[in-house]
Amino acid sequence: MSPAHGPGAPPPPLARPSLTRLATRGALWTGLAQGLLFALGVVKTIILARLVPREYFGLLAGATVWTSYLSLGRLDLRLAVLKSQEEPEVLATQFLIENASALLGFTLAGALAVAWPGLLPPAVWGLVVVLLAAAQIEALTSTSVYVAQHRLRQDLLGRLATLSALVGFIVPMFLALIGTALPALVLNALLPWLLPRVCAVFLIRWRPRFAWHLAEMRAQLRLAWVMWSTGLLGKIAWDLDDWLVFNLHRPGPVIWRSTGVVAEALYARAFSIGKMPMDVAASSIGTSALALYTESVARGPETLARAHRQLTWLLAWIVFSSGTLLFISADDLARVLGPDWGPIAPLLRLMAAFVIGRPLLQNGAQLLLAMREERAFRRVMGVQAAVMLVACPPAVYWFGAAGAALVASVTSVVAVVAVERRVARCLGHSGWPLYVRPGAAALAAGATVALLASVLPNDVWLAALIRASIPVLCFAAVLWTFDRPAARETWRNVRQGLARA
Repeated sequence: MSPAHGPGAPPPPLARPSLTRLATRGALWTGLAQGLLFALGVVKTIILARLVPREYFGLLAGATVWTSYLSLGRLDLRLAVLKSQEEPEVLATQFLIENASALLGFTLAGALAVAWPGLLPPAVWGLVVVLLAAAQIEALTSTSVYVAQHRLRQDLLGRLATLSALVGFIVPMFLALIGTALPALVLNALLPWLLPRVCAVFLIRWRPRFAWHLAEMRAQLRLAWVMWSTGLLGKIAWDLDDWLVFNLHRPGPVIWRSTGVVAEALYARAFSIGKMPMDVAASSIGTSALALYTESVARGPETLARAHRQLTWLLAWIVFSSGTLLFISADDLARVLGPDWGPIAPLLRLMAAFVIGRPLLQNGAQLLLAMREERAFRRVMGVQAAVMLVACPPAVYWFGAAGAALVASVTSVVAVVAVERRVARCLGHSGWPLYVRPGAAALAAGATVALLASVLPNDVWLAALIRASIPVLCFAAVLWTFDRPAARETWRNVRQGLARA
């Protein structure tokens, strides 16, 4: 017996799990949860749109954007956990900093309420307090969720999200049917988001320990400053349009271009609907991309390049197809919601580039973060925020919600161009060729629908079915003709991941 295998020798190191297995298992479970959430969300959207007055949607949307700005002091330290080995001092310090910073939202809200009591209606202030409490619960559960993501346990989070999708369907529907409209909307927004996090605390079984020390706190605060300043730019890039639509008063009687509670309801509902097709599969990729890229960096540049290529290819096909379907079926979606929601159709069309651009931007940003290019990502967000600051106020003043939707799409395109240029420098190759074929399929679908518009049947539902089928057929044809090898490689990876699970 060799000394290396003698009785006193240390056990051999465990083999690292297959990245394909971990990524595939997590993506499939998250995809299942998002698919269920989408299917139930379609039903919830139709029912709530018919049972709940539009003004309530506007109140919740306005409170949400105000809460977003009041929570500006919250420090997100997910990256500190993902790049660690789960050392006790790292986890304890992250927990302490995130929870202490989340409490600043209550302090700022209280100061504003005392100094400027008429700033918001009482109903909005009440919703702000509820949403701030939910943000505090998110901070309390953050470490357990980050640990699960660090271990690439998206399958666990996906199972919890599946359970939450069912609970988040039953409870709001019951409340809406018995006439408690506003609580139904609030729980509809919070349950699918918070319930998996609370359950993760009990399954991960991490408990706070005061094992942090000063050097670790300084290191995390330096990282937090970079991420916070990037998040500040993100607040401008992602939330300024909502805030302006809700608060900026402007002339004009046309409802879909006006401002106020109803317009914010329309804008928020258009955003929610526009995001739903993307969330079915894109979120199953996006939620695990940062952890996957971080692990790929540790395994070498070739592994990282391969993971980025495969993930970006799949994501591009998903978001281009969902964005095209949204653009083509906007009128049909508005008709399903009911007669009061017709004005969201033009907003949905104007948001089509935003629907496509945001997940692509998120994908590139997560790769930069995994490669410790936080400052490069901050510069990209700075470009996006600058465009939003310059273009959005006049656009909202003159064109209301329509102007906000158009600027959101334009800023997304600008940000995607900026982040792709930086990603190309980091990886040594460009990702633009991955977008060419799904982009061509999108153009072909749009042109086909335009050409066939005059010959579609008079039956509303049959015409809607035909319009929805055209992008499906166009994308399937382009994929089958030009991208079969990449599709086969993706399917082979899925099968390998399932076989080893």
